[in-house]
Amino acid sequence: MINSEKKPKIALMSYVMDNRKTKGTALYARKLIEGLLLNNRFDYYLVHYDKVSDSIYNKSNEIIMPKVKLPYGSHFISQLLFFWKYRKEPFDVVHWFQPRLYPFFWLVPAKKIIVTVHGAGDITAPTTFVLSRSVFNYILKHFHKSIDIIIVDSSHAKQEVVRHYGFSQERVRSIYLGRGEDFKPIDKELARSIVKEKYTIASPYILDVSRLQPHKNVVSLIEAYDIMRKKFPDHKEKLVIVGSSVYRGRDEDSLEHLTANKSNFSTDIIFISFVNHGDLNAVYSASDLFVFPSLDEGFGLPIIEAMGSGVPVITSNLTSMPEIGGEAVITLNPLDLDNLALTMHNVLTDKLLQEKMIISGLNRAKEFTWVKMVEETENLYL
Repeated sequence: MINSEKKPKIALMSYVMDNRKTKGTALYARKLIEGLLLNNRFDYYLVHYDKVSDSIYNKSNEIIMPKVKLPYGSHFISQLLFFWKYRKEPFDVVHWFQPRLYPFFWLVPAKKIIVTVHGAGDITAPTTFVLSRSVFNYILKHFHKSIDIIIVDSSHAKQEVVRHYGFSQERVRSIYLGRGEDFKPIDKELARSIVKEKYTIASPYILDVSRLQPHKNVVSLIEAYDIMRKKFPDHKEKLVIVGSSVYRGRDEDSLEHLTANKSNFSTDIIFISFVNHGDLNAVYSASDLFVFPSLDEGFGLPIIEAMGSGVPVITSNLTSMPEIGGEAVITLNPLDLDNLALTMHNVLTDKLLQEKMIISGLNRAKEFTWVKMVEETENLYL
């Protein structure tokens, strides 16, 4: 039992959010930490590698791990030195926010180890080979018995990590992410004026918010869009894709850009590598349809963002996406290009269907809140 005479000490490995405020894992970590710090139930220690300009570190105990400069493995050694330094003052809980565990993570001075894995996308999602990812996957597969609780984002993700990493069912907890409270419908004309002024994009348009990675399946969306425009020439909607490649090289050389350039409607296919966080709600609200044809998601935050912004959503019938969208979205085989093209046409031309999907989406988005996520996570620290 945790000593009841003083507050339990919780070490939060906060480095994943440093200088990355709007990225997926970083956003999760930030929202969780912000919520946890509102409660004085525990003593929190935010652990990271370097001093950063971030006011969140003024709200809690801050630990900067011993700095080491090596050609390779600096962070690995820093963590080991951190473990050694606090070996005589152990934490009650240490929580990692992503499945990037270095060897000997089990030596951390803590009574309970919690790791948020999100899903098994590092194994299941098609992508290019990255040595570090393979190493982290190996560690999770073969040394996970030291982890007391694994957190994932959905019921599907739970089954996925049990199957691919070998975790026991009873150690994996599914906790939905929030985001529903962060987005709201913005008046269409106002949203369109914001998008036109800041990003020079005129409406109407179909939207996708995805990194340019193979498993995001943006190429299929571009090809389906091309089919729709050819088959139904009355459509004038542009296709706007928000996201950049995570790999080295220019986005313009990506397969997504090359596919768009071959389209007969290439001038209507627009890529935006980055949207300011404060503008994202307007970018969603200004769109006529959101299409998210991903092949693999542990959760799928853009689905929540689009529904919360009052936009009809078409997404994949794969992995977690039907679970997250529920009855509010249309799900389909994202590789069936003809059906995807026809479904986009149907939604864009059926006003009653649009209204039904918008209302259902707004109600569905309300079910996903950061407050609920924080409460469910905090209960695991006991």
